[in-house]
Amino acid sequence: MDTEQLRASLEDTGLTQYEADAYVTVLDLGSASATEVADASDVPQARIYDVLRKLESDGYVETFHEGSLHARVRNPDEVLEHLSSYADTITNAAAEIEERYQQPKIENHRVSVVKPLDAVYERALQAIADAENELQIALTPDLFDRFRDALTDARERNVVVLLTISPHTRTDYETFTEEHDLDFAGVATEVRYRRLPTPFLVIADRQEVSFAPEESLHPAHEYGVHVNDYSLSRMFDWTFGTAFWELWQVIHSERDDSLPATYTEIRECIRDIAPALEEGREVIVTVYGQWRESGEDCQLTGRVTDVTFTGQADGSPLLATYLEEATLEVASADGTVEVGGWGAMFETVEARRIVVETVSRG
Repeated sequence: MDTEQLRASLEDTGLTQYEADAYVTVLDLGSASATEVADASDVPQARIYDVLRKLESDGYVETFHEGSLHARVRNPDEVLEHLSSYADTITNAAAEIEERYQQPKIENHRVSVVKPLDAVYERALQAIADAENELQIALTPDLFDRFRDALTDARERNVVVLLTISPHTRTDYETFTEEHDLDFAGVATEVRYRRLPTPFLVIADRQEVSFAPEESLHPAHEYGVHVNDYSLSRMFDWTFGTAFWELWQVIHSERDDSLPATYTEIRECIRDIAPALEEGREVIVTVYGQWRESGEDCQLTGRVTDVTFTGQADGSPLLATYLEEATLEVASADGTVEVGGWGAMFETVEARRIVVETVSRG
C-alpha cells in the first residue's frame, strides 16, 4: 500500500485529510517539530498545531516541547486495535448488506419487485413455513426438490397443499415420468401435471404471493414479485385455478371417498356434494371462516339446505364457474347462513375451510 492509499484508508476510518496527512508524516519521520511536519506534508503552518493536538487527543501521537512543539508517534497498538475494529465493522456491514439483498423486507409493502430469484424462493419458503390453512403452488421438478421439506412440514401442520408440477419445456406426462421420479406422498394434498412451462407461484393463506415468470433468456432479466395483500392475491388465485389447476391431469391425491373431507375451495366442495343434494340426501358440514361484516373468525356446523353454482346445472364452461356466485346455505345454530368462498361479497360468511362431516345414505 503506497502513501496515498494509506492516507485514504485513514480518512475512511474517520480522520480528516489534514489529520491523516500529518499522522503519516510523523509516522515516516519518527519524531519532528511541528514546523518540520508541516513542511513535509500538505498541512498549512497555520493549522499544524491544532491538527497535532487533535491527533494527540485521539491517541495517534504525543506532543512535547523541545524549544518548540514536537510530535512523535505513540505505540500503535491502540491505533491498530481501532483499525481492526473498523475492519470488522466493514466486514459485518458487507455481510448484512448481502443478507438484506438476498432477503429483502417487504412486510410494509403490498407489492414488491425483487431480484435475484433466490430472494423470491426464500420469501416463498418463509410464507410456506408461516401458512396455517392453504397453499397453492406451481413449480418445476428442480424447485420441488428445494421446497419438498417445507411442504412436508406444512402437510404435517394440516395445511391443504395444492401443487401443480410442470416441465421446463412442453412435455407429455409419460415422457416427464421417465425423466423424473417424484414422490408426492406426505408432501401435497393433491398434485396436477401441467405439460406446459409454468411460472413459479406460491399463494399462502390467501394473503401472500411469490411469483416469478418462466425461465428468462438471460439472468439479468430474472425477477420476481411479492404480493402481501388479500385483494391483489385473488388475481393470482384466479390464474392458478383457471390456468394452472382445473384443466390438468391429477397425478397424486390424498383424497378418497371417505369422510370427513376437507375443502379450501368452495366450488370444488359444491361439485362434490351436489349429486348427494340432488338425491335428497342430508349433507352436514363444518365451516371455518369469518363473518364478512365484522371480520371476526367463526365456526359453524349445520346441514346444507341449498347451493348456488353457475357451472353446476347448465353445463357452462369451467371458466364461468370462477366468474359467478358459489354459495352454500347452511342451517346452523345461528340460523340459516349463506356461506361464500374467497372474496365473498354478498354472503354472511367467507369460508376459509369447509369440512364435509357426513352424508346420509340414499
